[in-house]
Amino acid sequence: MKQVSLYKAMYSIYLSESIQDMKIKAIIILGCVMFTIASYILQPNRLELSGTHEAHAVPVSENDIHLLIDSTTFDPQSGNRIICQKNFDTVLALIKGAKKWIFVDFFLWNQWQGSIPENHRKLSKELADALIHKKQDCPKINILVLTDPINRIYGNVEPDFFHRMKDAGIGIVFTDLSMMNDSNLIYSPPINILGAHLKKISWINRLLDRAFLPNIMDFNGNRMSLRQMGRMFFFKANHRKVIIADTAAGNWQILVTSLNPADGSSAHSNCGLLVSSGDIALAALNTEISCVEWSAINPHNCLGDAKYLLSLFRKKIYDIKHSTARDAAATPNSKTIVPTIEWLTEGAILTRILDMFESANHGDEIRIAIFYLSERRVIQAIKSAAKKGANIRIIMDANRDAFGHVKIGIPNRPVAAELLNTAKKHKLNISIRWADTSGEQFHHKAVCIVNKNSQKYQFMCGSANWTRRNLADLNLEANLFVDNAPKITSGFIEYFDRAWNNSEGLRFTTDYHKVGEEGWTLFWKTIVYRLQEATGAGTF
Repeated sequence: MKQVSLYKAMYSIYLSESIQDMKIKAIIILGCVMFTIASYILQPNRLELSGTHEAHAVPVSENDIHLLIDSTTFDPQSGNRIICQKNFDTVLALIKGAKKWIFVDFFLWNQWQGSIPENHRKLSKELADALIHKKQDCPKINILVLTDPINRIYGNVEPDFFHRMKDAGIGIVFTDLSMMNDSNLIYSPPINILGAHLKKISWINRLLDRAFLPNIMDFNGNRMSLRQMGRMFFFKANHRKVIIADTAAGNWQILVTSLNPADGSSAHSNCGLLVSSGDIALAALNTEISCVEWSAINPHNCLGDAKYLLSLFRKKIYDIKHSTARDAAATPNSKTIVPTIEWLTEGAILTRILDMFESANHGDEIRIAIFYLSERRVIQAIKSAAKKGANIRIIMDANRDAFGHVKIGIPNRPVAAELLNTAKKHKLNISIRWADTSGEQFHHKAVCIVNKNSQKYQFMCGSANWTRRNLADLNLEANLFVDNAPKITSGFIEYFDRAWNNSEGLRFTTDYHKVGEEGWTLFWKTIVYRLQEATGAGTF
């Protein structure tokens, strides 16, 4: 009996200690949650940055708009990938044909490789060499580059070609991400508050700058420091992909694309629009130069004569604006050109996407080619368009490949399942196929809506994935929207339908059920996706 009593006593003590431990853990978790919430509430409000959330539409001849498609498919007979690319070659052509002005803004621009390298093309060096050779051949040309600090791994370890460009007289500015709104609501607010105090402690700063962590961006690169890793987890980016240049004839051209000139991205499928229009190029250049201005305030972000070149570009914009105003005042309005093109950035892209789906009606044919789809308002808008009778087809990346690393299908697989379940429940015309990739990514961010009966021809593409981070004024993004341009929509439809039907015996896409999720796997991936989308604590 005494032994039983002893066991009971020991169990009671163990139970009380377990309950006590659970209480302590609950208090710690609750404290962390409350600290994060308080940090978010107490963090200073950000001013709206110039050069963000902009929309500018102008009439344009359809002959001045060119659709550029990069397509990577698999040939089962030869066992090889078939890669057809136009975007990067057009970038090189714009540089070669420029007379006095070149402005470049690209997100990923580096030679890094993952554990499985992509050896199709050395885009990063090709682009840098093209700019350097142009500057050497035309010493008076003004070349200004804006890029993301991911290319210096959030420190000062940028690729050598950036310094070669600087030495050639090209100005380079790395976007000041600290000026931008935070997207990671779990990580950023408390780190912002703690960081303001910890940076005053010298030994902590020395620890933060020690490079001892594995380099998760460049498999063959130097080790990363805690400070670099910490900056990465803010998940901020200048995600734009834009080049603007004048021509020997005195005109201006702009290319807005989903292409990144990074070696690891060289085989991706992409989509872009090349436009020969001084009006839209000027609007875009004004937007971009505004972002350069607030990024260049911190001299650490600048290489070469960036600030001097910035002043030249700003003066050029001023001169063009005033000459355009005089020409407009002197020239009466001629007949209206039906096609229009609209330069869109950040949240203005979301507004346009929602408007496209909200105005969709019975008989509209909607084709979507997308790398990431997770934004809840866009998903609901797609469902609403289908309920009004639109026929919707979507080709999605399966989110399984990322620069040699294997991913788990978030967010696209849970979203695809949600859309198809809704379609089944309400008998809607929503169909989905997966891009059949072989290490590369289906990197499109494009939508086309056509109704020949109502003469509707709409198309949009650019840098913005359809996620909260890309569409809610967090990342810097740039898209072009084209209205009433049937040649452009027919070009995209031709590509999309070839991919959908696996034409010519090539393997563009695969059936939904080959990759689609179900059961427990779908359940937990949906929870993870929804949490990451809502909080920004994910990479998409």
